[in-house]
Amino acid sequence: MFSEKSLFEKEGLHLEKERVLTYSKLFCPLGCKYCFAEDLEGRSGDKVSYLSEDQLNALEKIPPEISLIMLGCDTEFFQSKEGSLEILERLSHSDRDISIVTKMDLDSDFVKSLKNFDEVLNKNNKSLFVSFSIPCLDSAKIWEPGAPDPNARIESMKIVHDEGIKSFVAIRPLLPSVPDDELERIVDMTKGYSQGYYSGPLYVKNLDQGLVDTNNPELKIELVRPDWMPEGNEFYRIQKDGQMEFLRDTIIKSGNILFEGAADAIAHI
Repeated sequence: MFSEKSLFEKEGLHLEKERVLTYSKLFCPLGCKYCFAEDLEGRSGDKVSYLSEDQLNALEKIPPEISLIMLGCDTEFFQSKEGSLEILERLSHSDRDISIVTKMDLDSDFVKSLKNFDEVLNKNNKSLFVSFSIPCLDSAKIWEPGAPDPNARIESMKIVHDEGIKSFVAIRPLLPSVPDDELERIVDMTKGYSQGYYSGPLYVKNLDQGLVDTNNPELKIELVRPDWMPEGNEFYRIQKDGQMEFLRDTIIKSGNILFEGAADAIAHI
């Protein structure tokens, strides 16, 4: 589809269908056990900003078919509030929707700044979309040792919702160890502030990391090359039988929708 796709890949911009996923090589301080970013091929490099000037310049040249810019695909975009606002300032006139997924807690003043950018995008019939990553509650301190408490994320989500910014819940990865009643609680606690949910499997580079019980007969484990990762990456995809179906049914009962990913949710809206 794109004859110069490799040129964008070189800058850490992965073009896939109608979206561009940005990979920065910027270290994430949250230390989530399930994070795949540090295992991505091509992680070595001296870029220390998100996004770099070269990436920002490349984003200005992406094909017109690309309607969505996805930020923070391999790091926490809001780890530097000031830095993230500077990036959004550069991108607010790009005439494309902008999607961010975060685990951070966001205060009212910062969310008002986000709303300002959303209003600029709205002038071109585009929007800012903020997804809050909440894959677990009870085991959050184990899986996400450096991240804000899930309750703080939910409070931030309420602030975002009250400001009129479109928001989603990312129950991703769908951790095999999270019981059904915990998934129900995540949905129940967030359904009033979310315009949709999306989820996806757990991906690990090596099965000997001890993250899952590989002898569990309920687990389906496959070696795959995810099309949304930069080229050349192989990971084990891990899914628990019936878990995604249970999550989908739970979300439907709440009056909401489970999407495959943020791009699908945005396209639906």
